[in-house]
Amino acid sequence: MRIGKVSEKYHISVDNIYYYINYGLLVPPKPKGQYVFDEQTVRDLEWILGLKELDFSLREIHVILSLKRISGLADPQDMEELKEIFKGKRDFCMKEIERKQQVVERLDSHIKTMEASESTPRASTGVPLTALPLLCCPLCGGSLSLSEVKMDQRFIYKGSLSCSCGYSAHISSGILMTPNKNENLQDTPDITRELYKDLPPALISTFQRSYNWMLKQIEETDLHEKVIAETYINAWFFMHNHLEYLPTDSLYIVIDKYPETLLMYKHLIERQKPELDILYLADSSTRFPLKKNCIDVHLDFFAANEHNFYHDTFLFERIAPYLTAHADLIGTYFYFENAPKSMRLLLSQYPECFCMNFRLDYFLSSLKKAGFRLKGSEDCGAVTDSGNNLGFGFHVKGEKMHLMPYHASSAPNGQDISSGSDNTV
Repeated sequence: MRIGKVSEKYHISVDNIYYYINYGLLVPPKPKGQYVFDEQTVRDLEWILGLKELDFSLREIHVILSLKRISGLADPQDMEELKEIFKGKRDFCMKEIERKQQVVERLDSHIKTMEASESTPRASTGVPLTALPLLCCPLCGGSLSLSEVKMDQRFIYKGSLSCSCGYSAHISSGILMTPNKNENLQDTPDITRELYKDLPPALISTFQRSYNWMLKQIEETDLHEKVIAETYINAWFFMHNHLEYLPTDSLYIVIDKYPETLLMYKHLIERQKPELDILYLADSSTRFPLKKNCIDVHLDFFAANEHNFYHDTFLFERIAPYLTAHADLIGTYFYFENAPKSMRLLLSQYPECFCMNFRLDYFLSSLKKAGFRLKGSEDCGAVTDSGNNLGFGFHVKGEKMHLMPYHASSAPNGQDISSGSDNTV
């Protein structure tokens, strides 16, 4: 029989047959340059397939076939050797069964633990009472009055805020909602975390290198008893991925334009680390109901980039009034290296995107202009393929996108940038 006929009869691919030949398991005659499966070769193939069903490896099958070919298994001593091989395989399988059973038991234990966690009632959090001293009217700077309040000794879950100048906001589901609602139709709330799916391994590894660098800066900065903020979390949310590094004696401010995204992460964090005091603030602008000079540390993973998707201003110039005189910026900036196709695609997909987005020179010069001093940074490498990920659909395969974690702080005698008009999404 020719190889094609053998493949059809025994339901084995032609490639596998050639592999067995090259491995030495099959030794068919080759008259006129083409393999022909005679009766002996067919019997060898049937042995191979039968031994594979007994879970023998190709190396083990080669040993058995060699024993068969040398002696024909006519000698009782050869049969005894073959029997010992089979016994050895049986013993190995029994040990594997025991090991697999132990694995199954451990998996059952993990599943039960996860099911118990899921059934545990989720802690409910709201606007922390510790955050109230930081709130003020973003229009006149005056105090905000609270009414129709639902609260306990730690959180406010519902209520109305108002200022004598006419400004008003409200608290719903423990989230502070401002009048600055999102009006851009090109973005959507990522409540199913689609941005985190289908990331290629190289990009994930680059993310992790950036995380590691940022965490080292966080450790050296000391977050205890600080006010720590993160903005634009609908894109990427650094705090949520690193809750174990966040001390419980600090106050956190998490800001995004989508209440849906904030609520989704709020529920996740309530299951993971409900002891954190977090002010969730739904606001699509950079004019927040917060007092000036109240934020000690701002965390950024793609936030500076995300801001430039919809603004032609620099994020940290906009929020500088809310930062203390010695505030730290710890983040990761994404930038292109000679990527004209990616930039053209980005600007076509996001018509409002600033043409200077994803440019390292723009980021560094803007930091300096805004009165910040770069204390350190690191190029974590470039990726040329972001996969089919929703978040980087504009990145053209083959062009380089770099991740640069950085640490900056308010520069002494820095430029005064406390004034300026609001820039609403």
